[in-house]
Amino acid sequence: MENLLKLLVSEAEQEKKRILEEAESYRLGLIKKAQEEAASLREQAEREIQLKAHSEIERAKSALVLKEQAEILKAKSQWLDKVFQEARNRLSLFRNDPNYPAILEYLLSEVLKENEELILTLNPKDVEIAERVKAKTGTDFSIFSDEAVDPGVLASTADGRIKIFNTLSDRLERAWPHLVVEVARILWEES
Repeated sequence: MENLLKLLVSEAEQEKKRILEEAESYRLGLIKKAQEEAASLREQAEREIQLKAHSEIERAKSALVLKEQAEILKAKSQWLDKVFQEARNRLSLFRNDPNYPAILEYLLSEVLKENEELILTLNPKDVEIAERVKAKTGTDFSIFSDEAVDPGVLASTADGRIKIFNTLSDRLERAWPHLVVEVARILWEES
């Protein structure tokens, strides 16, 4: 019986050892699995952080590009405004050009085509040319002078219902939206 007891104790010890080894193996497996999951979560978090950082960097780059483009557009717009102002300034001096009398006659004829019963307002320097057109064409229109009138002519009906602005600066202003594209192309065309 003693042998039987020793045998049972020995088998119990072996079973205990086997159970403890299985438990230890299971514990080590759980630790390894937890470490792998933690490593995977860490890697995933790092990837997400890198993606967010990359996204933020790209957004910042895009914002800088947009800001730079806005500054370039602002500078170009200022240059176009300067070109427009320079053109207006040169047109105000155009009265001294030898071709100006013929151009003023043309501007007057455009106005007179619309209506012969007009009141014309011109710069005092241009009244003589308007008087010559009046005599040459035999049309009847009133002429007033005003120092503030740019080269060209302003016209209106007696009742003021119709007003015609036919000065060089008015024509430039009306044409500018169409001209600005061509001016920009000339100024900034890639060579």
